[in-house]
Parts: sequence; C-alpha cells; structure tokens
Amino acid sequence: MSMSPDAGLGGQSLSNLRAVVTGAAGGIGAAICRQLILQGALVHGLDRDAAGLERAVREYGAARFVPLVVDLADRAHTDKTLVDLLTVLEGRCDILVNNAGVSRLRSLEGSDDALLDWIFAVNFHAGFRITRALLPALRSSGRGSIVNIASELGLVGHAGYSVYCATKGAVLAWTRALAVELSGERIRVNAVCPGPVDTALLQEEFSSDGKPQEARAAEIAMVPLKRLGVAQDIAPVVAFLASEAASFVTGAAWVVDGGKTAR
Repeated sequence: MSMSPDAGLGGQSLSNLRAVVTGAAGGIGAAICRQLILQGALVHGLDRDAAGLERAVREYGAARFVPLVVDLADRAHTDKTLVDLLTVLEGRCDILVNNAGVSRLRSLEGSDDALLDWIFAVNFHAGFRITRALLPALRSSGRGSIVNIASELGLVGHAGYSVYCATKGAVLAWTRALAVELSGERIRVNAVCPGPVDTALLQEEFSSDGKPQEARAAEIAMVPLKRLGVAQDIAPVVAFLASEAASFVTGAAWVVDGGKTAR
C-alpha cells in the first residue's frame, strides 16, 4: 500500500521517526499505528494477535510496520520479545505508545487474585517494564516522547471496574512522576484518557448482561456529545503528543471522552 506522510494534527510530520506501539493489532492501537504511519513514522507493533499484526503488515508494508507477537501478561515472553525489539530498533526509539490494555466487568467480590494479577500485568506492569527497557533508546533519540493510554476511568469511578480503574489511575500517577523524572533528558511523557470508544472490547462489555442495546444507549446518554467515540478520535491526539508540536507538553492527561467526565 502506498502511503505518503501527512502533517496531521498540529501540522507536524513524523517522517523517519521510529515508534513502538503496544496493543497494535486492533481497536485504538490499530488506529494509532495507522496515524503514525500516515505521518511518516516507522512503527514497531506489539500484540498477541498474530493474525491482526499480519493484516497490518499487508496494509502498510513491511518497510513501514514491523510486527512482534507477544503476550504482555507473560513476563518471560515479554522479556524475550524486548531483546528482539531492541535489536531491530538499533539503539533508537523516538516514540513509545503504551496502549495495550484489558478489562473485565467484575464486582469486588468477583475479582479474584488471578484477575487482579492479569489486568495489572497488562495495563500497568508491561508498560512500566517496556519503558524501562527502552529508556536508553529513547535517550538516543534526543526528542523522545512517551504516550501512555489511560482512561476516563482513571479519573472517575465506575461500579464493576474497580480493578481496571485502579490500573488506569496507576498509569496516570506514573505518567506524572515519569514526566518530572525524565524532564532533564528531553523525553516528554503524557497520557491520553479515552472515554467510551466503540471497539470490540466495549461491545463485549455491553453484552455482559445480555442486553447490549440497552447498555449502549445508557452509555451514550452519559456522553454530552451523544455518541460513542471511535478509534480515530484518539489516534490524532496521540500523534500530536508524539510530535514536536507538543514540545512544551509533558506530564499532562488529555481527556478524549465527548465531555463525559465534564458533567
């Protein structure tokens, strides 16, 4: 597929920059990869969905998208993949997007230790460990940008999502701390907090009580803009934060939720 660089939000090209995106195969992650590639970046995409990564290679071409299959809940597998990733990056990473995330609608009593460990492993621990491993490569960039995908539920509470809310709150607190810690190294760190985005994960949650249409309508009713978000609502914001147009932005949490948390 032929794709030409697009200046995108903020008028900034990402031409020849090297990006790493986790959770790259579907939903918000796929949209982020597409946006970064359209603006000129070479994207290294991590996901456990091998078929989804292969589709991305066919869409963008092997010269623009490098797939790495990894289960981020598996620490040993993640460590092995990081060795491969550092090899292909050749010592430089300009953009890191910690996007991978999982969720389950569970009450407190229904949240056993296995669920707790799994959601924290993917939503927080994986991003922490990947960022730590890539820090030398981000330093080599001279203009490194880290964008962590948090959630509106890192800012407000929601029944049945106590574990998920806790992980996204951790992502936001970590983002602020890391922004201060890395400020002297020309590495910016920001977060994006999507609201309800119409992805397969959200559809699965709508179906959890057997009344998906009612759940969907109830969610839309809570959004002042009266619609669900789509993945392409999130991707340009991520690309902007990754670009030099946002060179004075660090430690921020950009809420993209149709006004839901402003109520």
